[in-house]
Amino acid sequence: MKSIKDAVYEFVRQSVYSGPEYANGVETKEIAAALGKQRSNISTALNELIKEGRLIKSDGRPVLYKLTETIKENNYPEFGLLVGHDGSLKSAVQLAKAAILYPKRSLNILISSKGGCGTTYFATGMHGYALAKGVLKENAPFVKINCRHYTNNTAILDEDLFGKDGKDTSAFERARGGMLFIDCFDLLNVRQQNRIFTFLDTGCLVDESGQSADYSDVYLMLSCSASNVTQYNQRFSVVIELPELSKRPLTERFDLINAFFGAEAQNSKRSIEVTSETIKALLLTDFVYNVKELRNEIVTACANAYVRVVNENDKNMVVVLNDFSAKVKRSLLMEKEHSAELNELLSDHPYIQYDQDKGYQGKRMESVYHNIQRQYEALSNRGVNPDSIENTINTHIKNLFNKYSYHKNEDDTKNLDQLSKIVDRDVIKMVTIFLDGMENELGKKFKSNVFYGLCLHINSLIKMNTTHQRISNDQIVMTIQNHPKEYAAASKLANLIYEHYELQLDLSEIVILAGFLMEPEEDEAESRPVLLYIMHGNGTASSLRDVTNALTQCENAYSYDLTLETDSHTAMEELRILIQKIDRGAGIIVIYDMGSIKTMIDALMEEIDVKIRYMNIPVTLIGIDVARKCSMENDIDAVYHIVNKEIWNLRRKHDTRNTVIVTLCHTGEGGALHLKNYIDQNSRLGLKTIALAISNRTKLLNEVMEIRKTYTIHAFVGTYDPKLLGIPFIPISKVFDVASDQLDRVLMFEPIKAPTADYNKVYDRLDEQFKYTSIAKLKSVLPSVVDELTLMYSLNSDQMLGIFVHLACLVERILSGGKPVKNPETDKIIQTLDDDYRMVSKMMKKLEKTFKIIIDDNEIATIIMMVKKI
Repeated sequence: MKSIKDAVYEFVRQSVYSGPEYANGVETKEIAAALGKQRSNISTALNELIKEGRLIKSDGRPVLYKLTETIKENNYPEFGLLVGHDGSLKSAVQLAKAAILYPKRSLNILISSKGGCGTTYFATGMHGYALAKGVLKENAPFVKINCRHYTNNTAILDEDLFGKDGKDTSAFERARGGMLFIDCFDLLNVRQQNRIFTFLDTGCLVDESGQSADYSDVYLMLSCSASNVTQYNQRFSVVIELPELSKRPLTERFDLINAFFGAEAQNSKRSIEVTSETIKALLLTDFVYNVKELRNEIVTACANAYVRVVNENDKNMVVVLNDFSAKVKRSLLMEKEHSAELNELLSDHPYIQYDQDKGYQGKRMESVYHNIQRQYEALSNRGVNPDSIENTINTHIKNLFNKYSYHKNEDDTKNLDQLSKIVDRDVIKMVTIFLDGMENELGKKFKSNVFYGLCLHINSLIKMNTTHQRISNDQIVMTIQNHPKEYAAASKLANLIYEHYELQLDLSEIVILAGFLMEPEEDEAESRPVLLYIMHGNGTASSLRDVTNALTQCENAYSYDLTLETDSHTAMEELRILIQKIDRGAGIIVIYDMGSIKTMIDALMEEIDVKIRYMNIPVTLIGIDVARKCSMENDIDAVYHIVNKEIWNLRRKHDTRNTVIVTLCHTGEGGALHLKNYIDQNSRLGLKTIALAISNRTKLLNEVMEIRKTYTIHAFVGTYDPKLLGIPFIPISKVFDVASDQLDRVLMFEPIKAPTADYNKVYDRLDEQFKYTSIAKLKSVLPSVVDELTLMYSLNSDQMLGIFVHLACLVERILSGGKPVKNPETDKIIQTLDDDYRMVSKMMKKLEKTFKIIIDDNEIATIIMMVKKI
C-alpha cells in the first residue's frame, strides 16, 4: 500500500492534469476529503513534499499546492491526459515527442491506425506538446482536414486543401505558424498526394501552373489506415502506430469508459450511476470502430437514461445494460474468461458513480453505517423496544457480513488469494493477528465471516472520508454498556489501524467494529444438507459436481457416476457407502436422471438412517428420445414438436394417474375429511385426494414420505402450511372463497378473474365532470388495472369501485396540470413495502403509457395505502 505521502503526491499530480479547475493547485481539505484522511496527517505529508522540492504552495489564501515547474514540464500534461500514455501508447508518445523536438521540423510524421482509434485526439496532443515546449508560438493554429468527408467531391477537397484561384484560402495558409493535420491521407487521389509529397520534400506548395509558395512554417502531420501504411512508410521518417481498442489492456478500456461517462455526466448536468454489469459488457465488447464506437454507444445509452428522468430535476441518471445494443449485451458471454481481471477492476460493487461536476467517483456500495442507521430508525419508528432493536441490529450486521463473506471450504488459502485481490495484504495480516489474539482473550472462536467482514470493512474505511458520526449516541451507549469486552477489543483494533495507517477512528466507528465482534461463537456441531448428483454415464455427475463447487465455492456437492457396465447390486452398495460418508447430519438432496436410480434410493432410505430427498431431472431420457427421433426424421421442427408434446403428455398422464392432493387439519380427521369430500365433489381434475389429521410434524413427515412412495403430491390444502419437501400449499380460504366451478383454477394455481363491477354509471358521471380525460381511453385500460390490483390484493366490490374512481380522478388531475398531492408516508412506504412499490408502479405503467403522464411516488404510496388498507 502507498504511504500517505506518496498518495498525496499522486493525487496532486492527477488533479493538476485532470482539468482547468485545478490548474492553480489543490487545497488541503480537498486532498483530505478525497483520500479519507485527517487534515493534520495530510498537512504533514504536504510539508514533507515541499521540503523535498516535489511540490510548491501558493502565498495567498486559500493555500494551494501544485507540482514544481520542473516536475510538471517533465510529465507533459498534454500527453498525460491521454489514456494509455504510459501504457499501450507509450512508444507512440515517445516517437511523437522526438519528432516534435527534432531540429528544424525535419521529421515527417505519419500516424497509422484503424478507424476510431483516436488519431485526431493524438494529433491535438502533439499540437499541445509543441506549444508547451515552445516549438510552436502561443496561439499557433491547429487546422484539420478529414479527407473522408470529401469522398464524393474531390473538387471541394482541392479548394479546401490547396486553395482556389490563389493560395490565400488553402488549409496551408490557415495553418501558417502552426500545425496542419490531414486525416485519412490515403483517400487523396494520386495528383493530390504528389502535391503533398512535394511539400514534404521542399516545404513549398506548387500549384497547377508551377508557381510555388513557401509554407515551411507549417508543421504537417498525416494519417492513414493501418492497411495502407506500407504504401507510404518509406516516405516518412516517423511512423506512429496507434493500437486497436481490443489490443489495449482492460485497465485502459476502463479508464476510457470512465472518461466518457464522466463527460456525459457533465454534459447532462446529472450525476450518473452505471451498473457493474454494464461496465463489464463494455469492457468485453469488440468494437469495430474502436474508441469512437465505444464513445457513441455510451452517448446513446446516456441519452436513453436521460429520457427516463428528464422531468425529475433532482434525480440521477441510471444506465443499465438494456440501454445498449445487442452486441454489447452479448459480450457478457465472455465474462467467465476474464473473471479475474474484471473482479480486480470492479470487485463486487453493484454501481459505478460519475459526478456531474467531478466525473468518475469510483465504485459505490451503500455505507455500512447508513445501512445500520436506516435499520435502527425503521425499528424505532415502529415502536420496537431498545432491547429488541439491539438484537435485530446485531442480526442485521451479521447479514451484512454474509453479503461480503466467502463460503467456507477446505481450501482457506484459496479464499485468501481471492480476498487479496480486493483487500490490501497488510490489512489481511493486521486482522489475522488481531483476531488470533482476541480469540484467546475473549475465549471464543470467531467465524470466518468476522474475518472477511473486518478485512473488507477496514479496507474501505481507510479510503473513506469519515468526518461525521455514523450512528446515534443511543446506539453507542447501548453497545458500550451491554458489550464491554467487544468494545474494549474494538478499541485495540482502532489503535492498530492508527499505528498502521495514521487514521484516527471516532467513537461511533469503534462501536461499528465492536458490532463485528458480537458475532456468535462458532458452532462446531452445526450441520447442513449436501447435494449428491447421480447420473448415468462416465463423468456426467462428476462434471456437474465440479462446476457446482467451482461456481458456488461451497464444496458441498458430491457425485456418483453410474456407468452402463455397473450392475444394480454394486451400485447400491457403493451408493450406501458414499451417502453415509458425505452426510453431515442434515441429510442429502439427490438430483438424478432416470427412474432406476429412484428405485435404489427408495431402497436405501429404508435401510440407512440418513434423510434423503430426491429430484428427477430426466435429461438423459429426453436426450435418448431426441436422438432416436433425429435418426428417423429429417425435419427439425417435427422432432422438436413431437418431443415437446410427448413430455407434456407424460406430465399430464403422470398428473392424473399418480398425483394426489393431501388435505390437512390440526383439529381432527373430520375437518380434513370434509375438505376432501368437497374437492372430490366439485373438482373435475380427476386427482385422488387423501385426508390427514396429524399435528405432530414428525408423524406427518413419515406419513407424507409413505404417500410419496406411491404418488406425487400435487399440493397440501388445509388450515396450515406444513412446509414439507417443497410441496405447494393452498389455504382453505382460497378453496371456499370462490364459486365451486372455479375450484379447479385454485387447485392448479391459476389466477381467478376478479369480479367485474358495473362501471357504466361511473363513466357517465365522470364524463360530465372531466375536461381533459378521454372516457374512451379510460374504458380501454382502467378496468384491467383495477382487475390486476384486485387479484393481487383481494379487493372487495366497494374497494374496487373506490380505487377505480381514485385512479380516474388521478389521471384527470395530472392532465389538468394540478399540483401533486404530497404524501408524508411516501418514504416509509417505499422503504418498508418495496415489493408492493415495484408491483403497483408496474401496474400504473398502462395508465402512464395510455395518457402520456407520469404517476409519481407520492401517488404510488397513496394507492398502496388504499389497497393494503393502511
